[in-house]
This record gives sequence, structure tokens and C-alpha cells, in this order.
Amino acid sequence: MAILRCDHPDIEEFVRAKQKPGALEGFNISVGITARFMEAVHSDDLFPLSFGGAIDREIRAMDLWQKMMRATWDWAEPGVFFVDTVNRMNNLYYCETIAATNPCGEQPLPPFGACLLGSFNLAAYLKKITGWRSEAGVAGIHEVKDRWEFDYEQLRADVPVVVRGMDNVVDRTLYPIPDQQREAKAKRRMGLGVMGLANAGEALGHSYGCKEFLEFEAGVLEIIRDECYRASAKLAAEKGPFPLFDAERYCDGKFIRTLPDEVQDLIRKGGIRNSHLTSIAPTGTISMCADNVSGGIEPIFSHATKRSVNTPTGKVEMIVEDYGVAFLGVKGKLSADVTPKEHVDVILTAQRYVDSAVSKTCNVTGSTPWDEFVGIYAAVHAGGGKGCTTYNRDGKRAPLLTASAPPTSDDGPSCAVDAEGRRDCA
Repeated sequence: MAILRCDHPDIEEFVRAKQKPGALEGFNISVGITARFMEAVHSDDLFPLSFGGAIDREIRAMDLWQKMMRATWDWAEPGVFFVDTVNRMNNLYYCETIAATNPCGEQPLPPFGACLLGSFNLAAYLKKITGWRSEAGVAGIHEVKDRWEFDYEQLRADVPVVVRGMDNVVDRTLYPIPDQQREAKAKRRMGLGVMGLANAGEALGHSYGCKEFLEFEAGVLEIIRDECYRASAKLAAEKGPFPLFDAERYCDGKFIRTLPDEVQDLIRKGGIRNSHLTSIAPTGTISMCADNVSGGIEPIFSHATKRSVNTPTGKVEMIVEDYGVAFLGVKGKLSADVTPKEHVDVILTAQRYVDSAVSKTCNVTGSTPWDEFVGIYAAVHAGGGKGCTTYNRDGKRAPLLTASAPPTSDDGPSCAVDAEGRRDCA
């Protein structure tokens, strides 16, 4: 992720950078937003742009904010990265300063940091209960049908095994340069998250973004958070804590203080093996490998999608069904039908249980009122979110190809474009 702070003198040019054909197409961009800038936006004050300690000029903060909002409305970039929120909530606030993230924004990283990510497939924890008798209807008749249940205990049991395996990766990795090895082994950072949230929640009968869905999301992520930290604390007792662990300062971290008291006590007494443990990634490729389960914490984009697939006889265009349709018998709520508030609620629910960050795109349409669109970013910041991106399906970036939509890319019929506007051309 290319990130430039909002107070850099070149920030206005940076905001427009990806509006030129062929410019910076290989990666995403975001603006590093400070608390001071947000205060200036809300109070409609002037805001200084500076470099190397010298003020270059002052601009009206609201003007820059509107330019960012217009750019992301039309071009889906830049996103925003709330850099002060990230550093305030960082478990390692006492020994590092974060200025940037990995490519999709879910892992804020220091210089030479690398992401070690893994995701629990929540759809794999669904159990079918056959012959379930529903409550009596108006006629007093019980309906006999199948239903899905979620295996919380299996998830709880799986987390320690995965934490141990991921921790081993830190030691077994062949690092390209010594600085990366020193960074990884000094902190032993990892980011465990989920995919299939939409498929699993909707199989349980909860419409994406509704109150019950958010309760399910919170329950699952709370288990993952608590069991990750408990497992890492137990690993520390066995193998030792990460080298930069400082019991007093680490346990005084704002995120650590959200953990259950008994987990905090474990960490305080014996340390913790890994500085960070949770993150929510988009999981695009691995979701596809898992029979097209819904990615990360996103809603599904379509019930079926055209994909260009490599076969022994060449590339073949195939229709790939959403996992919920193909395996669960559930036609989930499409991203086109998810309201901005529902998108924000899902982001902020996840962020409460994640020590790193949450990668999620808020999809909107061209008919979304401007104040409601801009309100997405304000709500994410106010709610403690660490970043945000949106995608206007009626903007200037090409839409995702669904099974019923012909290709619209200028690059030809073999190009697919994902929800963030990235092209994949065969």
C-alpha cells in the first residue's frame, strides 16, 4: 500500500495520482489521516502542510477532505488510513511507530515488517441438523426441515493449534534480507482472521448486517481473539515471550486491556509469544480455493461469477457459484443491497476484536446521497476504525464481471475487474 500523510505538501497531487490511465496501477493507495486533520475538517479550519519540519503552506482542511471523497467516489481510491488511531491502539506503542500497511490495509506494519496471515473458514464450522422440528405455526403444525448450527467449540479448539503452527512459520521462513528477519523474530507478529462470515451468518438465518448477524460476528471474533491471546501466552511459558516484550508497558496497551482479566493475568505473569495475533484480510484467492466461500467479512458480490480458468487445454471461461448457493442452499444478500450503515457496522464490530486492522470495502451505488457516502468515513473514524475504502459501482472504475454481465473493460473480454477496481487480464 502506498500511503502519504495528509500533511505532506504533495498530498493534493497524490489524491489525483491514479486518475491518469496507466498510472500506479500495480498497487493501492491511501491517505494517512491524522487526528489533527479530522479536527480541522470538523471545525472547518486551515491545516498546515509541512515537510522536514518546515511548513510549506496552509490549506482549508475541508477542501482536501472533499477532494479525497470525490476521488474515491469516482475512482475508488485513495482509501483512508487513520494513522493516529492505529498508533494509539498498537500493542507495541512503546517501541515502534506505524506509518503504512500491507497491500490491502489489514496489517499496519513498521519498517521491514511483513504479514503472516491466516484465516479460519467459518463456513467449515457449520453443522447440518436434519429433521429439525420448527415451532408450531398458526395452524399448530410443526414443520420438519434441516437447519444449520455453528460449532463454536470446534473453533475454540482449533485456535491454539493454528497459533502454534503460525508461530513456527516465523522461525522457518527464509527471509530475503536480514532486516526483515530481525523485525519478524523480535516481535513474532501474526494476523489470524476469518473468511466465509457472510456465508456462515446467512446460513444461520441472519441477513448480512442485521443485529443478529452482528451478534454472530462479534461472538466468533471474540472467541478467536481470546483463544489466540490465551494460546500465545501459553506458548510464551513454553518457548519464551517475543524479545521486545515489556510486561508493564505491553499490558498497559489499550487493546490488551480489552482482553478477559484471566488472559491479561496470564500475559502479565509469563509474557506472550506474539506481539499481535489478529487481522481481517480480504482472502480473495484463498476464498476461491475454498470453493468460492465469501471473502473475509465481505457480503457476496454476486450469486455466480465469470472466471477465466487455466486448464490443460488452455483458458476456459467458467461460471463459479457462490459457496452459499452451491453448498448451503442459501442465496445471500448481495453487496448491492447492503446499506452504508450495515457496511460500517460490520467493520466496527470486527475492529473491536482485532489488534491489527480490518480490510473491507463499502460498496455503494451512484444513487447514494453524498452526505451518506461521506458519512461512511466519518462514522468509521468516530467508531475507532483504522481505515476505510469504498467502491461506487457507478463510478469511473470498471465493475466486477458477474455471470450475467458482459465484459466492460477496454482491455478485452478476458479481463476481470474485482470490487476494488483491480484488473486481472489473461
